[in-house]
Amino acid sequence: MEQKENILLKIGSILILAGGLVSGAIAIFNSVATMAAISSLDNSTMAGLEAYVQQESGGAFGADSAVGLVNVVAIVAIGFTVIMMIIDLVVGLMGLSRCKQPKKYKFFLVWGIILLALGLFGLGSLFTLQGAIAALGSIVGPVLFIVGSLQQNKAANAEQTEAQ
Repeated sequence: MEQKENILLKIGSILILAGGLVSGAIAIFNSVATMAAISSLDNSTMAGLEAYVQQESGGAFGADSAVGLVNVVAIVAIGFTVIMMIIDLVVGLMGLSRCKQPKKYKFFLVWGIILLALGLFGLGSLFTLQGAIAALGSIVGPVLFIVGSLQQNKAANAEQTEAQ
């Protein structure tokens, strides 16, 4: 029996793949730009930052500590972004290869729920370019996965009923 491709799963896979990679690339660019900007502060700006940090920390920290902390946060953000990009790449490609297989509905349901839960954390930046692109990959794509998986489950049950 010829398997019909589930268009919702195909679109969801493409959105997760493209949305995850594009928004991840933007996030990495932004983190690198932040690191470059903070590393290129001139002497007068560093002196002002030194005075401010000293005042706010009660003399416990200086500008070098603040710059180092910003760089560490940016590197950690890049690390998390790369991990999410890998997950989006793998799930998107596997989704594209499985959208004709009704018995694989659990894959789409589980990953749809996981990615949707993770995507809800990014709703605060929804009104930015990166946020809008990320919403396609982390909200719309997983919702299509969930709806498509329910359709696939129905098709798998119908297929099993016909076989009996």
